[in-house]
Amino acid sequence: MTLSTSLALASSVLFMVSGISCFVGPGMRREFGRFGLDRLRILTGALELLGAGGLLVGLWWPPATRLAAGGLAMLMLAAVAIRVRQRDAPMLMLPAALLAGVNGLILAASLRR
Repeated sequence: MTLSTSLALASSVLFMVSGISCFVGPGMRREFGRFGLDRLRILTGALELLGAGGLLVGLWWPPATRLAAGGLAMLMLAAVAIRVRQRDAPMLMLPAALLAGVNGLILAASLRR
């Protein structure tokens, strides 16, 4: 198994958990409320679940990897920007920043194939 495949699988699992949490998790409800983005919580969860699925589909159909990894990287860059705007501590920005980077690496690796 290649590193990019391992990263895609790990990212997919993380985004599945996060996407489901956007629908049912009280913590996500509080966070989106704190950001003043209540109306985007369900959309964000749906995009995370679509991205997670796209990474899995991409194991057999590479264009899906490009779309999913690129979309998830952009989504996480937006999450970092929102946390910067909120003046959150750097440690709170770290998960989104790491996931943006990981999905950027997945995208870059998929473009080299």
